[in-house]
This record gives sequence, C-alpha cells and structure tokens, in this order.
Amino acid sequence: MVKHTKINMTLKVLSLTSIGILTAGLFLTHSNAQGSDSNNNRRQGPPSSGRSFMWSLPVLKALDSDGDKVISEKELKNASNSLKELDKNKDGNLTIDEIRPSFGPRPTNPTDNKAPTIKFNPTKPKTTKTILNHSTKEILKLLGAKGVPGANKNEIQNYRRLFGFTDRDKDGKHSKTEYVDNGRYLTPESRAGIFNASDSNKDGFVSEKEYIENRIITDEAKSIFSSMDTDKNNKLIPKEFIQSKKLKDENLAKEVFKALDSNSNEELIIPEYLRVWGVWARQ
Repeated sequence: MVKHTKINMTLKVLSLTSIGILTAGLFLTHSNAQGSDSNNNRRQGPPSSGRSFMWSLPVLKALDSDGDKVISEKELKNASNSLKELDKNKDGNLTIDEIRPSFGPRPTNPTDNKAPTIKFNPTKPKTTKTILNHSTKEILKLLGAKGVPGANKNEIQNYRRLFGFTDRDKDGKHSKTEYVDNGRYLTPESRAGIFNASDSNKDGFVSEKEYIENRIITDEAKSIFSSMDTDKNNKLIPKEFIQSKKLKDENLAKEVFKALDSNSNEELIIPEYLRVWGVWARQ
C-alpha cells in the first residue's frame, strides 16, 4: 500500500507568503464572483454547489476561522496557527489523510426503496393444457401475446447481440458457469431461473435460439403484466386481472388467474406469473 504522501513542507517552516497567495487568490476569485449585500455590504457565501464544496475543504475551513467564507487579513496572518489544528497527530507535518475532506456515508438512492422486495417461494406450475375449453396457447393470444412470430427483426437482432455479450468463449451457447456463476446482471437466483426457463431441451446449455425465444416470451409477458397492473405495485390481484378485460369472459378470466396463481394466495408477482406463462408458451 502506498504510504501517506506528506506535504512538501512542515508546519514549522510553512511560508505565510505561499498561504497568502493561495488564499488571497481564492478570496479574490470569490469576491469578484459575488455581489455586495445591500444591508451590511459584506461578501456573502457562494451559492453554487461547487463553491460550497470548496469551502468545505479542511484547509479552507481551518483558515476561515469565523466561518464567514471570507479569508480576512487577520486570518491570513494567523494561517500557520490555524493550520496546526489539522495536524491531528502533532508531528509537525500535514498528511493527505489529515487534509482530505470527509464526505460521510453515501446517501441512499430514493429509488432503492421505491417498491418493497417481494419474496416468492417457487412451486412447480400445474400441468394445464385447457381452461374452460380454451387451450393455454389460445388464452395467451387472447391476453395479447404474439409470441416468437410477432417479434420484429430489430428485436431479434438486439437479443442476438445481448446473447453474444455473455457468450464469452464464443461457442454459440451459454453454460451454467458462463451465465449463472459468472454473470454480471441480476442476482444468481434470478440468473438461474432465466437459465432454466431458457433451456427448453434441458441439455444443460442455452443456445442462441433458446435465449432469443425466452427473451421474446418473457419480455412480452412482462409488458402484458404491466398493462394490467393498474396500481403499479408489481403485483396483480384478481380484480385487476378481470377488469383489464383482456379476457372478455369473466368466468374464464377467474379460472385463468387461478391457474397462473401457482401458490394460491390470490395475487400474482412477476416470477410466479412468468413460470406458468413460459410453460404455456412452449406447450
């Protein structure tokens, strides 16, 4: 590890002239950029975030002993004594650590808590081929699915490009090690779920064709889910599903919801919904 770099002068021989040039330059730059306050004719602190940052630097804070964001003549004369306050270990030197600003903990991204994490304990989808005399493929079409034939050339080309990014050994297929273990996106659990859904022939690998087919199916399914999720909470309840009117027959809509609701808790979340949808799309 690189040792802390020491400033090329000790506090004992720190030149007041050097400090004066530095701080006076900052003072003049600041003063010229600010207008006079009509009430007391004092220079005010900088309004911009960049200038506020400058005045938060430990060296400038130490020099500006009265905190008015102006380095006065008196403060310049007392510069050496002011800077000694930064010498935490009292060794007569200022190190980078001693003059480095402290920014505190990283602020939380407000979008991080936008929606609660919903846990889903996957259960094997029930084998269903018809519901009220409608095949599952017919039901998907009634819900708005076009499937692989409905994908345009640009979409397919984009999926092909994305496949190539993760096919690191360029052998035309994804292995579990390549996609799940060494993947960079989502969680390992999510990557495993996508891999298993994509591997339609269950040979332990995902070909480019399988990857593209799965992306078309799942992206379309998510879009349809979102169009029914009226309160945008990433869940579907029977009322939302029925009121979407994608299935005109209300009894059919109720039965389809039950079939999609594999854990029978009267709400659908995306992983649960996709597991059943994927099976139906490939039947």
